[in-house]
Amino acid sequence: MEYVKLARVQDFKKTRIRSYKLLARPVGIIKQKDGTFFATEVGCKHENADLTEGKMNGDVVICPWHGWKYNLVTGECLWGSTVCLRRHGLKIEGDDIYVTLRPLEPEPTFEDWGPPLK
Repeated sequence: MEYVKLARVQDFKKTRIRSYKLLARPVGIIKQKDGTFFATEVGCKHENADLTEGKMNGDVVICPWHGWKYNLVTGECLWGSTVCLRRHGLKIEGDDIYVTLRPLEPEPTFEDWGPPLK
């Protein structure tokens, strides 16, 4: 999996979330209350509006264009769709934050396997 340097830990001294472009798509790096970080898609699944520009209430953000709601921690779309935001891999080396170029594939669920074979 290919990682690219996207930010520095010190960039988050006064903010919790920042948006960056990766392959022309918005990706957010989010600092949690415990000081850990994660990276996630922040392009609305409707028309790719940058969710970091929307109104935030805790972990929930409202898309600034059409009001779709997402939980940024779980990726779940709470209003507007059943499609979730996907996480990116993230690692920290020294003060540098690296993120995978592409989102991580979601874990398959039982329903993804289909009916049992006979």
